[in-house]
Amino acid sequence: MSLHDAREELRYLLNKGYKKKVALDFVGNHYELTKAQRNLLTRTTYSDSESESTTKKNVRAEDVTGKSLAVDTYNVLITLESVVCGHPLVCDDGVVRDDKGVFGKYILGDDTNKALSMLEEFFVKTRPLFVKFFIDKHVSHSGELACRIRNHSWPVEMEIKLCDSPDHEIKESGMVAATADSAIIKYVGAFLDIPKYFLFSWK
Repeated sequence: MSLHDAREELRYLLNKGYKKKVALDFVGNHYELTKAQRNLLTRTTYSDSESESTTKKNVRAEDVTGKSLAVDTYNVLITLESVVCGHPLVCDDGVVRDDKGVFGKYILGDDTNKALSMLEEFFVKTRPLFVKFFIDKHVSHSGELACRIRNHSWPVEMEIKLCDSPDHEIKESGMVAATADSAIIKYVGAFLDIPKYFLFSWK
C-alpha cells in the first residue's frame, strides 16, 4: 500500500460525497498514515467538483492589472518560500500550496525577504491598482512582519491590516484574493495563485 493509493481512495470517497474529515480518518486509519502524511493528503486532495469550481475562480496574473488585491499574507509568503526551497505541492485543484504545516508558528528570516522581493517583482509586472496585506495578529511576530512589509519598497499603493480573522476579512473585502487557502477560495468570486506564477514561470 502506498500514499498514492491512499490519495486515490480519499479522492474516490470525496467524489462520493463524504465529508473530508470522515473520509480522511477512514483512509488514514486503513493505511496507518502518520500525522504528516494525513496533512499532505488534506492539502493536496479534492473532489472533482471542488477542483472544477476552484479552477473557474482562478484568475491569471495579467488579469489583475488595475484591480485591488487582498493578500492572505502568511499563506502567500509561506508558499512562496516553499517555491524558493523547491518543495511546493501542486494539488488536485491546480493550486500550489506549501508542505510545511506551519500553523501559527511562522519564523521570519532570509526566506521572508526573498518572498517579499518576489511579491515586489510580481506587482511590477502585473500592476495591480491597490494591495492590502491582511495579517493574523495572533501569530508570533506578526507586528514585526507588518513592519518589514511596511518598510519594503513597493511599486503599488498598499495597506497593511493586523486583524483577528484575516480569512473573514478577505472574504468580505470584495477584492481578488491572493491565497491558496481552500477555506477562503470557496467563498470568494476570484482568487490569484501568486506562487504558481513563479513555479511555472508564467509571463
